[in-house]
Amino acid sequence: MKEKLMLRPGDTMTSEERMKAAIRLQVPDRVPAVPCVYYYFATYSGLSYADLFEPKLYRRATMKLFDELGPWDAYNFFHTYYRELASFFIPMVTMEPGFELPRDIIRQFKEEEIMQPEDYAHIVEMSKRTPRLSFYRVMMDFMPRIYDYIQAGWRSYAFVLPRFAAQLAYYRYEFRDWFDRGATLFYSIGPVEVPFDTFSLARGLIPFVKDLSRFPGEIMKAAEALVPGYIFLIKATVNLFGIKRAMIDLHRSSNDFLSPDQFRRYALPSLKLLVDGLHDEGISVIMHCDGNWDMNLEALRELPAGQCVIQLDGATDIFKAKEVIGDRMCIYGDVPASMLALGAPAEVDEYCHRLIEEVGRGGGFMLGTGCELAPNARAENVKAMLDSVLKYGYYDRPEK
Repeated sequence: MKEKLMLRPGDTMTSEERMKAAIRLQVPDRVPAVPCVYYYFATYSGLSYADLFEPKLYRRATMKLFDELGPWDAYNFFHTYYRELASFFIPMVTMEPGFELPRDIIRQFKEEEIMQPEDYAHIVEMSKRTPRLSFYRVMMDFMPRIYDYIQAGWRSYAFVLPRFAAQLAYYRYEFRDWFDRGATLFYSIGPVEVPFDTFSLARGLIPFVKDLSRFPGEIMKAAEALVPGYIFLIKATVNLFGIKRAMIDLHRSSNDFLSPDQFRRYALPSLKLLVDGLHDEGISVIMHCDGNWDMNLEALRELPAGQCVIQLDGATDIFKAKEVIGDRMCIYGDVPASMLALGAPAEVDEYCHRLIEEVGRGGGFMLGTGCELAPNARAENVKAMLDSVLKYGYYDRPEK
């Protein structure tokens, strides 16, 4: 039998055991640390952001940060080595470092109308014919609209699918680095935009707001019709990598975009259908909730208990989230980017201590960054954040 790898000397659980316990709202041996890192890998290693498209450079940079400032419990990955694949999951026109942008400028998204109003009805009809393949088919329809060099029809499949397969092969190879060090994966697939938010991104914000007034029923029908395709995609990837967790993005469902009533009426039904379907497959869901969710928290109580993680980026009151839904889902966050970039280690340590003591009370908490770790974060602040779980995060030890 293979010996269990413990991440830290004082640990009594593996990282995977710790993650599962936190998601199930149980009390693990200590609070898991799960930073969300991409561009900071390059910053810390002295690379350009464009270098992260090179598998060898990316892999070397991840391990350098993990070994020198870490460790941490789970690999929160969302990179692609083929720039087109970013738009496969977030259907927007992108400008990338080393392509349209200088090598040291982070990715930018452009608000353009990739999707047209008539696509809602098309998605419903297409999903009836091939429900399990609906996600693939919709995204393949979008790809030639995003990149003019990708031809429509079967040629879009010929372009995207080999790159998708190569990306999965790269993942399998690099995941071994993390497993060998005692870390686990945060999820097997992610981030995948939920159907409602996919439409908002693909239509563009202003056109989509108008759509909500003109034909909300068509939007809801199309979003719900896509759910079987999402479940099929997520289940297939979970079976490939073995970690029964998936991340779903909710970039346009916060109170910054929708009123609480609009969220309950238009966005929640397809979200609930998706989370319930994944629950039936034994797959936990990490919800990446950008923006302010203060007035939507109560509605999220309708999702299965002990099944979901809610990742907050600092705009939501994380302490309120603990009070409102902490008995239903694991809270994840939310050390601010500004603090990690501009603050002092003592400030980071103090805030992490408060998170662990208040949000981590009774389990059901993961310490992480508020969205992505700032590309200009100070190394000593990152170290202070990761070390805080050793100082304050063990549940069976008295406070030092």
